[in-house]
Amino acid sequence: MAGIFFFMAGCGDRKTSDKEMVLGNWAQHRNRAYILLIINPKETWQSSVRIADATSKIVASKGDAEGTWHLQDSQLLFTVMASTIENVWAKNHTYVFDVLELEDHRMLLQEENGRKVEWKKTGARKPGDKDENTALVIPMAPIAVNLNKISSGAPDRYLCISMELGLRELMPGQKIPRVHPRAKEAAIVFLSSLIHSDVEDFDKVRDQQSRLKEVLNPYMDGVIEDINIKRVIVSTDMEKVEEFLIEHTIGAEKQGSPEHNDKEKQDQDAASDDDRQT
Repeated sequence: MAGIFFFMAGCGDRKTSDKEMVLGNWAQHRNRAYILLIINPKETWQSSVRIADATSKIVASKGDAEGTWHLQDSQLLFTVMASTIENVWAKNHTYVFDVLELEDHRMLLQEENGRKVEWKKTGARKPGDKDENTALVIPMAPIAVNLNKISSGAPDRYLCISMELGLRELMPGQKIPRVHPRAKEAAIVFLSSLIHSDVEDFDKVRDQQSRLKEVLNPYMDGVIEDINIKRVIVSTDMEKVEEFLIEHTIGAEKQGSPEHNDKEKQDQDAASDDDRQT
């Protein structure tokens, strides 16, 4: 049976233990499928299977599993507590792997049937670090449009919207796409086609999210999972529109700073024509 590489401390320096080295986010590639594995310090794990299209850009989830793990001598044991991917992780089964090689960003395991499986680390995580939130969010610049009219006598109404793009889990090595310049143009065309009754309250605004996602996804490599609308105003007052754009443009420039994040409130309310928050 193959053994794990053990590290001896010398000259008072502490070396990383094998148990610490297995922690983190790992991925295994099989054809167009990626098996993702998160090994947590408290001896729990989660796994999911993701399928990519021919361009390796669009990710679809095929299921998840979770359980407990234990490192004993030269073996890594995974016990499955729950699973919707029985062909990969069978519920209530304990998988025993011989550890053939263990490095900072790579481990080679041998299954009970003798098959060797290589796992590569997708993100460095040191012992004691909090679990990573794999969800990615990209802020969009604020948008203000003149709503469509159903009659020539209707007053001009302006829709102001601040939103973020929530991305689905990316493939290992896949870069976060930039917001294409035409994405904002497409959003403006779509939002300006709406009439007042489409956005007169926040519930109706939320109904437009799935349609807006369909409009934007072609410009974002299809990785948008959802759209988080942070604030909406519908107003007949152009000054209110200008104030909204100034406020949220400055806010976008400050985004990411601790002071801004502490103060930022994710308002999910809409203002009526008299600027009453709904």
